[in-house]
Amino acid sequence: MARGNNRQSLFQDQAAFQYFLDRLASMKELYPTKIFHYCLMSNHIHLLVQAIEGPNLSKFMHGLLWGFARWFQRRSSYIGHVWQGRYKNPFIADELYFMEVGRYIERNPLRAGLVTQLEQYPWSSYGYYAHGAKDPLVDEDPYYEHVGSTSARRQSAYREFISLAGAHDEKLDQDLFGGRLR
Repeated sequence: MARGNNRQSLFQDQAAFQYFLDRLASMKELYPTKIFHYCLMSNHIHLLVQAIEGPNLSKFMHGLLWGFARWFQRRSSYIGHVWQGRYKNPFIADELYFMEVGRYIERNPLRAGLVTQLEQYPWSSYGYYAHGAKDPLVDEDPYYEHVGSTSARRQSAYREFISLAGAHDEKLDQDLFGGRLR
């Protein structure tokens, strides 16, 4: 997770969202990294990623955030820090926690009141898992195949799994981000 400095809006239009996704794809290719879940919000981002080789995660994140910051500064004549502090990089130890974090990430637009249904939000990996939408950024969650025996069953089970969240969101907000997400 990384947030805009002073919670400023970083993604003010579709071009900003698209630039970030393009940058994400470039960094994924440059520093081999698996992207399991993502969600871009107006003032912060969530990524559930895994570096394929040791030091690549820090290089990946530096290239991603620094590159977007430079673009944002030039585009908006902004001077100063774009990102608020270092990105958050919590350790995820087991399958259940991994899936909970993925759900937390993809429910973000719903919790923020931006949409009433997650299908309405285009800047996340939700469509890949819930509806089989093509998304070249996404590397399938290693636990996703266990939620159903066919694509249709997995998608249906995933939609159900996402819809049951709520009680876990506050705990994850505390555990992962110290309760300071909003």
